[in-house]
Amino acid sequence: MRILSILFIVLISMVGHVHAESYENVDPTGAEATVWYRVSRDNQIAFMDMLTKEFNNNNPFGIKITAVSAGHYGQIFTKFVNLIGTEELPDMVVGYQNQLALFNMPGAESLIDMNDLVKSKKWAMHPETMADIPDSFLAQDISSDFGNARLGFPPRRSMEILYANLDWLKELGYDDIPKNPKDFRAAACKASKQPFSGSKDPSAKSVGWEIGTDASRLGSVILAHGGETLDKSKGAYVFDNAQALSAAKLISEMSEEGCLRSATEKYGEQTDFGNGVALFTTGSSSGLPYYGKAVSKGANFNWSIYAVPHTTSEPRGNLYGPSFAVTKKSDKRKQVAVWLWLREFLKPVNQAQFVRLTNYVPVRLSTMNLLDDYRKKNPQFDIIRELMKTAGSETPPSASYEEVRGLMKDALAEILNGADYVQIMQDLNEEANRLHPCRPPAPEF
Repeated sequence: MRILSILFIVLISMVGHVHAESYENVDPTGAEATVWYRVSRDNQIAFMDMLTKEFNNNNPFGIKITAVSAGHYGQIFTKFVNLIGTEELPDMVVGYQNQLALFNMPGAESLIDMNDLVKSKKWAMHPETMADIPDSFLAQDISSDFGNARLGFPPRRSMEILYANLDWLKELGYDDIPKNPKDFRAAACKASKQPFSGSKDPSAKSVGWEIGTDASRLGSVILAHGGETLDKSKGAYVFDNAQALSAAKLISEMSEEGCLRSATEKYGEQTDFGNGVALFTTGSSSGLPYYGKAVSKGANFNWSIYAVPHTTSEPRGNLYGPSFAVTKKSDKRKQVAVWLWLREFLKPVNQAQFVRLTNYVPVRLSTMNLLDDYRKKNPQFDIIRELMKTAGSETPPSASYEEVRGLMKDALAEILNGADYVQIMQDLNEEANRLHPCRPPAPEF
């Protein structure tokens, strides 16, 4: 199968190249192009249909975009891979950074370097617009595997956050959410011995911190300890450095002391948090409304959020989310056309409506000024606005990360089950770098 051949190429091939293109003389008048996006609910699809219709009716070039909800990310990935080398590829596709890197490996080479549009004298967004997007968002799609080419551009993001029961913390003697790992650990361990007075499930054993065994849980703690998953400057994974080992040590010791446990079912940590059984959980910011409902239906306590407790001077949240990429085709009019459509999607008024429908974090900071109604219903969202400014990301734009995420999930599960965290992280690092062989510095174009 085509997908297997590309994955094989990922493991053995040298760095791919993305050649510079010029769009200064391209006239997109009359261009017709296709966009594959990812939303699934009827009201979300209706919004995307409306946005596309308005763009088609009002753009000055007579561009016609067909925007299609193409399934979940796995389905989009498989469909795209199976169409590589044909004219049936969409002109713009959404995917996670590691998936976009896979689309562009030698033998596939399906994407353009979007810097050629983002930095174009003719087609670039206004400098004030670019300044409205945090640098951390923009940096996520720059791939060291491809000579620092921009493989995608962010339409939205989520952030890994810490959910905390404020009433329980007060009972434990804390006035606020602990900001550093030492205080966080102390509070969590105290909660494991002192159940919440308002618990809706007194028979359940209370715990300080409950998490799902997901790669992002491990990645977020590594970031909060000042580490990275992949060091772009070295072109290598660094799961065995001091920061990553410090993160793994925290998880290992808190689990061994009974202060941390893994959820036993999907969204189990959310349920236990809502019932007042878990003092802290970590998860995506897109879950804010769902956590609110869990608390309202459960123990009905005061709660809030913060970044994963950090050793860094500033909170270092974990941003993740897909990006839009532009497909490499001979007709450059299509590439300009889909870029202009994306620029329309990124307008604050459209970002605001997308937030209301999906609970994702907008990439334009000024969007928050249009969300008074949403922020009133979800007051914790304002905290995310501040955390966005200093956030990093666990997800490198590298093809190997598709498989490395699975290794991280397994490593976290083993650490939670009592395995030697040092050996586990060293093994993780060795296997991750086997999937991501050292590459020479890519040439600049």
